[in-house]
Amino acid sequence: MAEHPVLAVVGHPNKGKSSVVAALTQNDQVKISPLSGTTRVAQRFSLKLDNQVVFELVDTPGFQRAGKCLGWLNEQSVAADQRPARVAEFVSRFTGSGQFVDEVELLTPIIEGAGIIYVVDGSLPYSPEYETEMEILRWTGRPRLALINPIGGDRYVEQWQQALNQYFSLVRLFDPLHATFDQHLQLLRTFGELEHHTSPLFERAIEQLERYRQLKLQQAARILVENLYQLLSYQQSSSRLEQAARDQLEALLPDELARFNQQLNRLEREGQQQLQALFLYHQLESDIHRLEVHQSELMDTTQWSLWGLQKNQLVLVSAGAGAAIGLLADAGLGGASLLAGAIGGGVVGGLSGWFGLDWLKQRLPSWLQFSAEKHLLGPVKDPNFAFVILGRALSHARAMLARSHADRDRLAIREDGLNHMQSLELKTQVRLLKQCRLLVRQGPQGQAADQLRDWLYHQLAGG
Repeated sequence: MAEHPVLAVVGHPNKGKSSVVAALTQNDQVKISPLSGTTRVAQRFSLKLDNQVVFELVDTPGFQRAGKCLGWLNEQSVAADQRPARVAEFVSRFTGSGQFVDEVELLTPIIEGAGIIYVVDGSLPYSPEYETEMEILRWTGRPRLALINPIGGDRYVEQWQQALNQYFSLVRLFDPLHATFDQHLQLLRTFGELEHHTSPLFERAIEQLERYRQLKLQQAARILVENLYQLLSYQQSSSRLEQAARDQLEALLPDELARFNQQLNRLEREGQQQLQALFLYHQLESDIHRLEVHQSELMDTTQWSLWGLQKNQLVLVSAGAGAAIGLLADAGLGGASLLAGAIGGGVVGGLSGWFGLDWLKQRLPSWLQFSAEKHLLGPVKDPNFAFVILGRALSHARAMLARSHADRDRLAIREDGLNHMQSLELKTQVRLLKQCRLLVRQGPQGQAADQLRDWLYHQLAGG
């Protein structure tokens, strides 16, 4: 007996077999096509954790000559207990002959001991032609589970269930494009019930997957905190600006801000790519907007509301966490400045070395104070910047965790999850702001980093 479960995914062409394989093995490199006949030979895909195979799926070609195959099997009258041997004889007879190529590819892993997952499309009506395929599979004597894949809807699901119940011990509705991790585990549990002596293999596979998930979420939280620290502490210097005459600085500043934004986006993208690699995504693109910091504002109003806190929330949170004088001045203006003072105190404050302290004082509100001359741009000290980064990171991570490896579209960030930071309790927002400030001071190995990792882990595990 194999040391891990092996399942052959079979069925009519173009019913989503490859999508089922991609989803269950967490492999976004499985070829999926709307064209029939994409899979021409049986291909084995295994889910490996720590270089150990947890389970293996065989993506098989669809039946092409099921009627003639069943006719050959019935040429000799055999008792029910001899039918599996008759199927093995069919495979032996036609292997390498050029005949029944698809059926031989499909049946070979089954006669070698694989269980059967039979996939049908629940959006199309049931047809008696499928009974020939199902009868051949019944001849194999192997444990069989039928999956109804609602590729284009579930209009005919009930019809399929009634028919499949005549041939399969268990019938389940399973959407490989939207099935959750828990649904994957439940499918494995269900199959483990079909054959008593393989149940321990499935139980072990489920335990391995659950431990893997927990470990990966902990690692994801660590990556998010490290990336948060890099973005909150990022500084940029420029010898070109240091050497420029003062009257040239205003002309050079837009290019330097563009370079600053480019580096912020590079850092954020590197963090996203680490998460994608962690969860076995090799070719994933998202529709998340670029991160961009301006001289007078953190982001445009729309992006500010999507990812971070709204102005009135930020005033309360920052006041509770010990707001900088710039933010309090904005509160006194009733928000009319769009928090430009607070942002100026953080983003533009880092420009004091380039422009010169006196030069900046003439152009910024009188209540802004700068203590030293540094030829640096950044770090961004605006309190909302940390919430923007956290909001973007959580939205991306949650969308990725909810995504199936069978999905080939761009990663979509759900709109109802964008304002996550705004929905948190005020005391949680205040605590997060304090922890982010301490993170910059202590680094990613400090106590604040541990607290942020714990919070992020629970956000991911509960999301």
